[in-house]
Amino acid sequence: MDLLQNIDPAHLPYIAVGCGLLCLVVFVIAFVLQAISGIFDIFFGLIELLIDLLQGGPVAWCGCIAVIAGIAAFAGAVFLYLNAPESCAAQPTRFCQWFGFLP
Repeated sequence: MDLLQNIDPAHLPYIAVGCGLLCLVVFVIAFVLQAISGIFDIFFGLIELLIDLLQGGPVAWCGCIAVIAGIAAFAGAVFLYLNAPESCAAQPTRFCQWFGFLP
């Protein structure tokens, strides 16, 4: 108990504020670590889903075929969207009206 007798009473408010700040820092760190853990769980869950899709699941190559079909569908949609203004000027269709390429 000799240690407590050596503390200057003028430093007691600083010690109290330091302890309070230490508790606040611990709570902030705990909250931030939970948020980062949740973000990592979401990120790695998506990566795991992609890996499971690429591995094919119960049927070999099924996932690979699904990914290739998805990429081809997306590329086709982009191709249609990029060529639509020129095609709609030459031959207007319902597609042109739906997506607003006709006035």
